[in-house]
Amino acid sequence: MYTNTYFGDYPHYAPAIAGKMGEFTRWMLISYKKSVKASSYYDKYKPENIVDENVKTFWVAEKNDDKQWVEIDLLNLATVYAVQINYHDYKSNIYGKVQQLYHRYFIEGSMDGKIWSILVDRINDYKDVPNDYVELDFPQIVRYVRYKNIHVPMSKLSISDLRIFGRGYGQIPAKVKNLVVNRYKDRRDAMITWDQQENCIGYNIIWGISPDKMYNSWMVYEKHFLELKSLTVDQSYYFSIEAFNENGISERTVIVKSE
Repeated sequence: MYTNTYFGDYPHYAPAIAGKMGEFTRWMLISYKKSVKASSYYDKYKPENIVDENVKTFWVAEKNDDKQWVEIDLLNLATVYAVQINYHDYKSNIYGKVQQLYHRYFIEGSMDGKIWSILVDRINDYKDVPNDYVELDFPQIVRYVRYKNIHVPMSKLSISDLRIFGRGYGQIPAKVKNLVVNRYKDRRDAMITWDQQENCIGYNIIWGISPDKMYNSWMVYEKHFLELKSLTVDQSYYFSIEAFNENGISERTVIVKSE
């Protein structure tokens, strides 16, 4: 028995999909650290917080009404396959099931910021979906993605993440260089380093107990090191790394063995 954590919080095919069975879709996060603007924001909770991949940060609008919106500029055209919206419960004081516990909204896409079409339609939905993931019926090529609020159960609209998954049309990163694994005296721990890579937003460190059993992975955004603290004392491990951006994933490095 084993689990494969590769791109664990990116979209995967359902186990029932013939020939796919849980595989990573290879739809990349195309919204990371992109330009964001909004109808309003409250206090220090600015709209750019929805694209930083940090669950501890969030955007809060001044109100909860149908005048609130937030818009992401992907900077280039990209094909959108899926959208995930994670609401935040900023000062909600909601406990258990209460009246009006539902989320209504819609998400639009545009190639030029002028002509818009609906990507996700939750206008007439009355479901409690605090972490809503929606795959588009038909992938859409857009540059701008805009969330428009209708109703949320909190007193103020608050969103932690608006994640756009798809593929860009630029170059994928080159292969990472100089992967080094140094295990500490406490052999449960290791410092893993590599050269900073251009044209990428993050890295996947992949490891396992043999070259054909590298089921573990750890995603790192922007940094070029990882202190790993989950190894077994008397076990040798094998490591590799790849870089990724909104256009795809680089070739993996040669596997490095750490005794």
